[in-house]
Amino acid sequence: MALKDLLAVVDTADKDEQFVQDVLRFAEFHGARLTFLVLSVIPSPDYVGTFGPPYIVLHDYTQAVEAKQKRLAELTHDANVEVRTISELPETIFASVSVQARYADMVLFGPSEAYEYPPARRHSIENILFASGRPVLILPHGHVPHAVDHFAIGWNATREATQALRETMLFAAAGAKADILVLDGRASAKGHGSEPGADIAHHLARHGFETTVRPLTVDDDLCQGDALVRGARQHGARLLALGAYGHSRLREMILGGVTRDLLDGAPLPLLFAH
Repeated sequence: MALKDLLAVVDTADKDEQFVQDVLRFAEFHGARLTFLVLSVIPSPDYVGTFGPPYIVLHDYTQAVEAKQKRLAELTHDANVEVRTISELPETIFASVSVQARYADMVLFGPSEAYEYPPARRHSIENILFASGRPVLILPHGHVPHAVDHFAIGWNATREATQALRETMLFAAAGAKADILVLDGRASAKGHGSEPGADIAHHLARHGFETTVRPLTVDDDLCQGDALVRGARQHGARLLALGAYGHSRLREMILGGVTRDLLDGAPLPLLFAH
């Protein structure tokens, strides 16, 4: 399935010029309609306590919203690009983001450094993953779009990984190479089966993909997320797909996890699905 509707989430700051250009190229490459969604959280004591003070007074907040809308309008002289703004209180804005995401094939984010308030970015991603049913694609800085003719999937035989693979299969090139990255895989009747990665590799092969199972182990100096990124890049994958939040968000926050490790971004595009 081709990508026809893309939603790119930005904030009211001016740190995302490269991301805006990357998204415009990505949408043009796929021939997709693009909507920029500007998050402008209304200043409130709750926001300040959680994310830090975005603006000193409401007047500064209003000026920032207007400046961002003007800047995006100047950069997007295209009938196939729309700019929307959500201005709401912290307790409602992230739920509104997930509603907007339901009307796109995919939601695009830049790396955390492209946002003035990375915690707000993270909350937006989490709500989209849990409440919209749509995948999130995090683009690296300066991404050049190309056909997905070689992708990697972090495969742990979970529902979340299955969903990430399904989303990737929908827009990957026909006959693409598919690396099945199995991190510390163990045979299990309720998971990997007798040979970790083999069953999903056979499934992908029946869909015409050129599959390779690549067992990975975590070195002492790498976290799980870094090990998956290294495994994907080592063999030339153009995209890494991952199931997001296989454990609860609280557990990943306390103990760590692949989603937590990689949500800030990586040197290659990361597709998350839940």
